Amino acid sequence: MIELRHLSYFRTVAETLHFGKAAVLLHISQPPLTRQIAALERELGVQLFDRSKRNVRLTAAGEHFYRDTTEVFTALERARRNAVSASAGRNGSLLVGFMMSSAYNILPAVTRHYSAAYPDVDMRLTEYVPNLLATDVLDGHTDVALMYRPEDCSALESRTIFSEPLVAVLPHDHRLAQRELLHASDLAQESFIIFPRLIAPVEHDKIIHYCLAHGFRPRIQLETNLQQTIVNLVGEGLGVALVPNSMRAMHLDSTVFVPLAAPPMVSIAVLWHRDNRNPCIHTFADTATEVWRQMQATAQAVA
Repeated sequence: MIELRHLSYFRTVAETLHFGKAAVLLHISQPPLTRQIAALERELGVQLFDRSKRNVRLTAAGEHFYRDTTEVFTALERARRNAVSASAGRNGSLLVGFMMSSAYNILPAVTRHYSAAYPDVDMRLTEYVPNLLATDVLDGHTDVALMYRPEDCSALESRTIFSEPLVAVLPHDHRLAQRELLHASDLAQESFIIFPRLIAPVEHDKIIHYCLAHGFRPRIQLETNLQQTIVNLVGEGLGVALVPNSMRAMHLDSTVFVPLAAPPMVSIAVLWHRDNRNPCIHTFADTATEVWRQMQATAQAVA
């Protein structure tokens, strides 16, 4: 049976064309090296070297064998590099789930930066509503999620990337649309559009509790799953809503975003199953953290 060490012995002799020099390079004595080459030739059934007292040269079979074993060692080195890269999160595959609102803040920049920094990682992104995204992470169908923090994090690891305030979104012709700041009580008589509690319980409850803390329970006119849909429906005049500040990026002429006094804050985190050993998860989390830091630095410089 041909072993890798036999190929290494052969290639060293082929490159030096001298058994004594090859033995020194291989840190073995010459007689065992000679025996190993002879054993390799018997295994192959061909003569690899023409030997004389003064010269050693490759036979035609030896030259072909040397070229072919070059591919073996090239593949072996590639496998070594790939193993190192995979262990460092530089190679492999990564299934990323995200919620719609992250497409209006950090997701595009993270995707661009990660793809540029880790071109050998097969990254695939899928949009989910938050509760289904958390379930997919727990079930192992998604490696990492960019989302609101779920109620139950007992089996999850997480890293908070940033927090942002909720703002009021109003139809452009609303009576409060020209205000620079709104208090929760200003919205007490309004009809609200909100996502169902099942979709993102923590964030749903923050909106309800914010209103309750200011003396009223919001009158929910309509429930829908996506923040983008909420903003569009507000623009159609079907109600008002409290949405993450990043939803301003929709730039709809039919809506106006107004800051809230003492607004509730929502946190966006990278989450993954604590038993998921995919090293690409950590390079993704590191990239998201760094991208947000750069975005904040740029925003402060512009301000």
